[in-house]
Formats: sequence, C-alpha cells, structure tokens
Amino acid sequence: MKKNEEVELEIIDNGMNFEGIAKVDNKVVFVPGAIKNEKVKARIIKANNSYCIGKIEEILVKDKSRVEPFCEVFKRCGGCSGQHICYEKQLEIKKDVVKNTLDKQKVEYSQVADVIGMGIPLNYRNKAQYPVRRTIEGDDKIGFYAKRSHEIIENEKCYIQNEDIDKLSKEVFKLLLLKGFTGYNETNNTGDIRHILIRRGYHTGEIMVVIIVNNEAIMDDVRMEEIVDILSENNDNIKSIVVNVNTSKTNEILGDKEKLLFGSKYITDYIGEYKYYISSKSFFQVNTVQAEVLYNTLKNELSLKGDEIFFDLYSGVGSIGIFLSDKVKKVYGIEIEPQAVEMANLNVKENNVENAEYIAGSVESKIIEYKQRNIHPDVIVVDPPRKGLDLDSIEYILQFKPEKIGYVSCSPASFARDLRLLSSQYYVDRILPVDMFPNSEHVECITVLKLKK
Repeated sequence: MKKNEEVELEIIDNGMNFEGIAKVDNKVVFVPGAIKNEKVKARIIKANNSYCIGKIEEILVKDKSRVEPFCEVFKRCGGCSGQHICYEKQLEIKKDVVKNTLDKQKVEYSQVADVIGMGIPLNYRNKAQYPVRRTIEGDDKIGFYAKRSHEIIENEKCYIQNEDIDKLSKEVFKLLLLKGFTGYNETNNTGDIRHILIRRGYHTGEIMVVIIVNNEAIMDDVRMEEIVDILSENNDNIKSIVVNVNTSKTNEILGDKEKLLFGSKYITDYIGEYKYYISSKSFFQVNTVQAEVLYNTLKNELSLKGDEIFFDLYSGVGSIGIFLSDKVKKVYGIEIEPQAVEMANLNVKENNVENAEYIAGSVESKIIEYKQRNIHPDVIVVDPPRKGLDLDSIEYILQFKPEKIGYVSCSPASFARDLRLLSSQYYVDRILPVDMFPNSEHVECITVLKLKK
C-alpha cells in the first residue's frame, strides 16, 4: 500500500483510541472513525514498513452500533473520540482494550469484568481547561484543540462539560476581550490570556474561575478587578477567582505563581459523605458521579477488616484515603503536589478523621521514610498518573510486602506493565473497569492484588 492509494478494508477490531483496525497482507491499517465489522473504502494517508493509516472515504457496510454524533464539531475536536458509537458498544470496546492490553503483557488474572458505565453519560466533567488563542489573522478564539494539533476548534456547546461551566467559560472569555485582553500566541509567546480553567462542585454548585495569563503584571491590572466585580455580582455560585501566571514555553497549563482576586482559594465538593477542599492545582476526579462508583467498588474489593495500616500513594487531596478511613486503623498518604497535601490535611480536619496524615513529596523518596520509621502497611492503594508506577516505588512496595495492593489506574498500558512486575509476588484477581470518561477513549481500572503465600 502506498500513500493516497484507495483500498477496501474489513474492520476486524477497534483499538485503544476507538480507531478501526484492518489487516492487508499482514500489515495493520488503522482507520479512525471505523467500527469493528464494518467495511469501508479508505484512502491511505500514511504508509510505512510497520503500519498504515487510512481515512474513510465511504462506509460500504455499517455496523449496527454506529450512531449519529450529537456534537456538531465531533469530527474535528479532539475532546471526544467515541460519539459515533452507541454507549453500550463503547463499553464493550473499552473492556476488550483492557483485556487485550493485559494479555499482550502476559498478565495472569481471573477475569476482566464488564465496564461499569454511567447512567446518563453526558455533562459529567466538573473541571474544564479552555485554551485561548490569537490567530495569525488577529482573531481571538476559545475552544478545544483539534485532533493531533493545537488548532482551536470553537464550539457553542460541549456535551461532556457541565453546562454551567461551559456557559461561564464563554462569558469570562467575552469579558476579557471586552476589557482589551488578547489571546495567547504560541508561536512567539505573546498575548495575555493562555487558558480559562473552571471547576465546579457537583454536589455544592460552588465554582472556581482560574484565568491563566502570560504576564505577571496582569495580576495587578485594574481591569482584572473590574472583571471580578462583574462575575461575582452576576453569579452567586462563584466562590473563588484566581489569576495564575505561566510564562513558560511549554504545554503546562498552570504556572507556579498565582493571586487570589476574590473569595476563597478553594471550593468544596462531596464524594459520598465526605467533604473535600479543592484548589486550582488539586487533583480531583473530574466525574464526581463515577468517582463515587469507583471508590465504593474499591472499598468492596479490598474487604477491609478495620485493623489495617493503610498507605495512600499518589493521594491527591486525600480523597481515597479519607473515603476508606472508617475501614482501617491508620492512613498514611503521600502526594508530590504541596498544595494538594495542604488540601488533604484540611479535608482530614473538616471530616473529623483522626486516623490519617498526609505528607508532600515524591512517592519514591517519601515511602522510604516510613520504612525508616518502622511503619509497615497491611494495605497499599496506588492511584498513579498515566505513566504508572516508577521502578523505585514498585521495589519499595515489594519490600514492604503488604497483604493487599489496591491499584487504581487511568492507563491500561502502564497498568498492565505494573501488574506484570508486581505479579512476581502477588496474585492479580479480577479487573474491574469503570467508565469515568464516557464518549472518550479513556477507561479507569481497579484491581486488588493479594500476596502469594
């Protein structure tokens, strides 16, 4: 196959990004937008020795799971990848992706359960980060990035964002332009506004607005005070307005310096009966409804007796450890982001949890301190970033030899790799996927590993 060649393809599977997969003469062809069991006419847009990528020109045979996308910019926006597939089929594909990834790493496990889906898989995100950009033509835009690029795709309505967040983002954007601020130009690192970040408590309705700027002087600009007055007067749910400064030429959204312009430096929300403080930089599950499902599933799988010493690693604002604190003797939490640790200890105090403590630092550096203090866990729960566990952390966990390890993962690839490494000393029981991000390719997984006797 050569570039620009047209071919007819039988789609035999779907990959981890919902892309269709075909084979021609033992060469894999990835076809974005195609669904297993479909037949398509595709034009090859990339060809090399190991694989090809095809673009659908015509769908010759449709699968029954194909539906009309509900978002008008679905084909261009990079925010969702599964809107053309009915929700039940999305869950089936995610289960297959988890299973195939584990099998490829030769992980032994008892079963992969059906993915726990969401009742109404829309408007679930409690946090949005909107890039604001100035085009070559001098126009300012807010939206999301196009697939595989930094082109801004404008959208009147995003169906996975909370509706209040989606509406407010446009209001803040218009206010900024009205006051004379400009969007950010990535090419020459000029312009004023890089991002608008908005968080909203699902249960409380409390809103935090974070305006990320490209110039420290903007923090004290009188126009910002005028914007604050307008926003706070028109929306009683806004409890916090923050200006964050990021002058780096990177893809990082938030910078190190910020200034509170209005209200409190945090908002609050609940998971189950527990109340959590959330700051601009805190990690907090973006789907509150499914977070409760996730945490209750983890609690059930761990079968805690009440006398365990519990390590909560990559703990964020302490949401998992606090949620499980009534089922264990003592919680020790480690989180690298100091502001999140500050929130975690506030959360401990707010919820009258007397058996938990959280410290700031990397897991690999701080976990050894507990060993030096002769503190040995009976249960360890890890909820690492997408890259998974580092080798030092795995080594320390294996040295501690807890009876159980609860693993919460947002990446099947790093999840499978880590389970293979941990399985030298642990049995991997069943895998329970939870759909935290409906209509996207992402899937969260839970498993409990048990020490081999």
